[in-house]
Amino acid sequence: MKVLVVDDEKIKLITLRDDLREANYDTIAVESPAIGLQLVQNEHFDVLVTDLRLPKMHGIEFLKRVQKEQPHIIVIVMTAYASVETAVEAMKFGAYNYIKKPFSSEELIQMLDKLKMLHGRDKQRSQLKIPMKGRSPYHHIIGKSQAIQDLFDLLENISDTQSTVLIYGEHGTGKTLVAKSIHFNSTRRLHPCRIVNCSGIHADTLDRELFRDKQTAGEFGRKGTLFLKDIDALPVALQIKFLQVLERQQLNLSRSAQREDVRIIAATTKNLRTKVHNGEFRDDLFYRLNVVPIFLPPLRERVEDIPLLINHFLDLFSPNTPIHIAPEVVEVLTAYPWPGNVRELENVIERLVTIGDKTDITTDDIPLELKLPAQVSLDETLSEISFQEIIQSTERELIGWAMKKAKGNKTQAAKLLKMKPSTFRDTLAKYINQIEWQT
Repeated sequence: MKVLVVDDEKIKLITLRDDLREANYDTIAVESPAIGLQLVQNEHFDVLVTDLRLPKMHGIEFLKRVQKEQPHIIVIVMTAYASVETAVEAMKFGAYNYIKKPFSSEELIQMLDKLKMLHGRDKQRSQLKIPMKGRSPYHHIIGKSQAIQDLFDLLENISDTQSTVLIYGEHGTGKTLVAKSIHFNSTRRLHPCRIVNCSGIHADTLDRELFRDKQTAGEFGRKGTLFLKDIDALPVALQIKFLQVLERQQLNLSRSAQREDVRIIAATTKNLRTKVHNGEFRDDLFYRLNVVPIFLPPLRERVEDIPLLINHFLDLFSPNTPIHIAPEVVEVLTAYPWPGNVRELENVIERLVTIGDKTDITTDDIPLELKLPAQVSLDETLSEISFQEIIQSTERELIGWAMKKAKGNKTQAAKLLKMKPSTFRDTLAKYINQIEWQT
């Protein structure tokens, strides 16, 4: 594998270069992102390892420009800041993983070894002509459930077509992942895939980014993909403009503009038919977008995929140290309804790996809220009962739940709720005749 390392810390850079070469990785190391871009334009690299804070160019911008030159390059970002947030932002733009400074060369080498192993498997499968369903250079869609198998089949059929796609799904179900998989499994994979979020952005800013940015039009004149997240939040005035884009295939709507070969993928968490019925979304735009609808199931409807996802995220967040997760933990995580879907599960596994300083995860490590009984719906009940009644009801459910889990052992029940045994016994006494549990 050929590796490009970009970092402005010269001593660290030289050390990494020498250690990677000693580990048999063909490595070039440079301090300047500008030089890095020149190298990427003229040579093929399998992996880019780059700092996020670089002179004269932010790491995210550098990442974007590198990927325009080599869309298949695997990116690992180095970061030393509050930085998990910044690193996660980088992953949204296609980075494969991140490594937090300070780190040893051995940690990076182990990450590269794992990538090389995966790369070898992919190459072998390619030679055997086994289709890599649902796969992009940076992401995996994980699952063995029938819903995911059906999704793989659909993606295999539509990825290399020109059809407009509308992805439906709750927050955290993987809509962006699916959109990227469509792009990277199509003939457009060598061209840009631009992501625009239609929610939480001022209408004028969104108008400028979509229709008045010359760079946008230039990018997609080169057969790119435009992915619009939360299309339901597109203001009505811009809906009209976007309808013209679909009809004329021009992001730049001036008469002199040329037709562009751009594929549109949109996503929504809403029922767009309902919004059309309520007059909140144009029906003609809806029919233009809803050519190939994809419905992503929530995680609670594909619980058989949860153990696979747990293992995937353990590998992602602890690539160098194998972590054993107790079967009881998997049972608890499988029973949880995951309102935040795969994204919430990913965050929980990252928390368990990052905060825990051990190689075994037990039920004691699971956040309490994941072990609680069904939660009170405040929207439905707050107007009918008092705050104190809600507290008492929740307290009673927790005590009953802990006693059931501990099979009547008060000390163990107190431990489950992280309460002092004396406090637990006093609380239990209040509800002893109101809870059901068996010893």
